[in-house]
Amino acid sequence: MDEDKEEQEFDKCVGQLRLSLNTILNPLRKYGQQDYVDSATEEIVSLAIQLYLKLEGIDMPYNINHEKLRE
Repeated sequence: MDEDKEEQEFDKCVGQLRLSLNTILNPLRKYGQQDYVDSATEEIVSLAIQLYLKLEGIDMPYNINHEKLRE
């Protein structure tokens, strides 16, 4: 049961991070950057998850999808 609760808490935190990033980057939408905001938000969330895994002792290289950011 603890594992399910931890997973729910993790998902909640990731969702809150995603909402916060969208709020911070939202002004860029006024200048036609809506596609960039969506892509950048997902890439930042991905990097945050990778950082969390590294801090938990799961060693994996950081990965940024540069092609997705250029669209």
